[in-house]
Amino acid sequence: MRTFILMLKRFKKMVFFLNKYKFFPPPYYTDLSGYEVLMDSILKYKLYQLDGDFVEIGVFLGGGTYKLSKLIGRVNRAKRIFAVDIFDPDFDKTFCAQGVTMKDIYLKLLNGESQYEIYKQVTKNCKNLVTIIGDSKKIDIPCEKIVFSYIDGNHSPDYVKNDFYKVWEKVVSGGVVVFDDYGYDLPQVTETIDVLIENEKQGVMKYWVVGLKTIFIQKK
Repeated sequence: MRTFILMLKRFKKMVFFLNKYKFFPPPYYTDLSGYEVLMDSILKYKLYQLDGDFVEIGVFLGGGTYKLSKLIGRVNRAKRIFAVDIFDPDFDKTFCAQGVTMKDIYLKLLNGESQYEIYKQVTKNCKNLVTIIGDSKKIDIPCEKIVFSYIDGNHSPDYVKNDFYKVWEKVVSGGVVVFDDYGYDLPQVTETIDVLIENEKQGVMKYWVVGLKTIFIQKK
């Protein structure tokens, strides 16, 4: 009975998602962050109408990447999604408030499966997606302008800072940089983002938090 109820709940969520966004959702376990917050904001502020492409740093299993790709493909086919990840679950050794590392969390969720193989399967039909495999400190993002960037990569302060500046210089006026895990269980992430906002306040139009842990920073 419990299994049936769980399946029914998932079916209802899938139907709701399909009716709202006009495409089928990915497997439920492949989006751990809840990209609906991002999609709703993209639609609300019509960010897809601004000049520039979309960037994601940190994709994990690709469910969120899939959602971004399908949404943008529906509202503006000219846009591309550049997705960056090193695809090494051992890479992020940042401790969260519970005393475990992000590496531990990723490996437990993967349970011996390949992160990259799951990602490839989930995103195989995303035609506007460009996947960049590598360390975000060492790669270049091959687009001239960015309208939206979602950062959920390595959670150490130096990577948070690096990833922000890697995209910020290319973000167009009115575009946004979005971080996951703000005000949540990675205090060093929150502290670093606060410093970044203070340091760049002359170029920040506004910032706001949506949901439990997603912060939007809009450029002037």
